[in-house]
Amino acid sequence: PRLSWRRMVGVFFLPFILPAFAPRFKHEESLMLGTAHPPQPRFNWSHLTPLELKNRSVGLGTASTGRGKPHFTLEGHRFLICGGSIHYFRVPRAYWRDRLLKLRACGFNTVTTYVPWNLHEPERGKFDFSGNLDLEAFVLMAAEIGLWVILRPGPYICSEMDLGGLPSWLLQDPRLLLRTTNKGFTEAVEKYFDHLIPRVIPLQYRQGGPVIAVQVENEYGSFNKDKTYMPYLHKALLRRGIVELLLTSDGEKNVLSGHTKGVLAAINLQKVQRNTFNQLHKVQGASIDAGVLSDTSQAATSSSL
Repeated sequence: PRLSWRRMVGVFFLPFILPAFAPRFKHEESLMLGTAHPPQPRFNWSHLTPLELKNRSVGLGTASTGRGKPHFTLEGHRFLICGGSIHYFRVPRAYWRDRLLKLRACGFNTVTTYVPWNLHEPERGKFDFSGNLDLEAFVLMAAEIGLWVILRPGPYICSEMDLGGLPSWLLQDPRLLLRTTNKGFTEAVEKYFDHLIPRVIPLQYRQGGPVIAVQVENEYGSFNKDKTYMPYLHKALLRRGIVELLLTSDGEKNVLSGHTKGVLAAINLQKVQRNTFNQLHKVQGASIDAGVLSDTSQAATSSSL
């Protein structure tokens, strides 16, 4: 018997039509079995750039699906940070845009940078945020190009600088103890933060800026001379109006001594091994505020351009 042209067309297009119904059937079956997962958002928030997001209320945070897959969130939506480092003070200002554009072209959505105290206050009481040290201009340029920003203001930053970016004039006081709550050191930090942090406040995410997170100190776990030092810095940032996500960064073996309560503990690493996240698990399991990102693939190394 001959097939009518209608049947021939139907047979030809059947493979293309059936897949459209398959997800619905599968979803209905999952509902009956009680195994349905919440629908995934159609928009990928990780592709969102600072200038595109006008209405803001909830900054960078952490969440878990309840199935062992913790992740970052932005405005409550899953957000993947893919970041690299460009240190504005190491790149001539004329090349900032070129370097940021290259970072963006490589697929990154975030730039991280240290803030060097020794360059911004080369002499006690004399501050410089101009020219190649114009932090605000660099951050705003990153936003214009489509990059979020994570700031690492120290006061100690390491960054392969003399004294880890601490100004050498601190050494003029023989009684001063670096990276502690020693009065001489904290008085200098307070004055520095009084000049630096007000510049950062309007650049924060909830103020319409691109800064989504701020790091407290840097790798303090490998120094660990004063148990009250990290809580002091934490409060110093909060007191001046930092409202975005705060984090610490330590080597995988030093995270227990470098983290502080109420701040997301993070580790930096060069390779992943079976026991890489063991100590981070202990920290993050001890406090809800410590974060939930140890099991994710979101840990990334940053490269300087």
